[in-house]
Amino acid sequence: MSESGSAAERITAPKSSGRWARVWRVFKDHHFSPYKVYVNRPQRTVVVLNPMVVSQSFRFALNRGLLEFRGLADVSEGRYRAFKKAREFPFARLRDYVHAFRFAEEYSFLGFVRNPYRRLRSAWLDKLAFGHRDGYPRSTRRRVLGPLRRFAREHHLAGGEAGAAIPFATFVAYVESEPTGRRDHHWDEQYSVLLMNHVRFAQVFQLETNYHEGLTRIFLQLGFTPEQVAQLVATQRNTSPPPVEPVFDEMLAARVRRVYARDFETFGYDPDSWRGL
Repeated sequence: MSESGSAAERITAPKSSGRWARVWRVFKDHHFSPYKVYVNRPQRTVVVLNPMVVSQSFRFALNRGLLEFRGLADVSEGRYRAFKKAREFPFARLRDYVHAFRFAEEYSFLGFVRNPYRRLRSAWLDKLAFGHRDGYPRSTRRRVLGPLRRFAREHHLAGGEAGAAIPFATFVAYVESEPTGRRDHHWDEQYSVLLMNHVRFAQVFQLETNYHEGLTRIFLQLGFTPEQVAQLVATQRNTSPPPVEPVFDEMLAARVRRVYARDFETFGYDPDSWRGL
């Protein structure tokens, strides 16, 4: 989705009570993390990652560019040596994060979005659908599985007992029960995950329609040559979950539309695009 599109033009920055106040609000935000925000201060570029939307591919491609084409031995340039994630993704200096959000109007904020139906379905497939059979990811076991099963038992839904499969409908009910902006970042609304409550984005790219256009713009903006960009854009890291039968019906789709109403409106997705998913 380009800046010329009406949806991008509707993404407006919130009223600010001061630059420092905005920095404080961003740093306190449930979804702010250096692991999800790439800041390049010299190029005045910020890329906010969106879990379940090619974030792994972007990390891998960016790291490849910095290591192979910029000659870095460490993408974090020696910063934050105690943090493993800083060696997997280039954390900026603290003062650069502060500068980017304090002077947000000087930066080009960029990000990727995905059809909300597909993103929620992928989160369920990746984190929950096969866990009873194959084992749950560690993060799911630590933070999600217990509360979700307890919720299912309290509301007499399938999936509450240990070892039981967690159906998609139970997962949707659990997501509905959580407040927007405080959910797990894999299934919260993308508007909140991308920190759009705090800053105005220059451009938001749809995974389905202009993903490669987005990668190309970002890497060119970061100073890579067209030949290097072609190689980086071809880098793929994400894997697709196993196929399953469609999980949506009209009633379930309507509930999901209510949860992600702002995403459908802001990013221009078709409310009827659940069919066949």
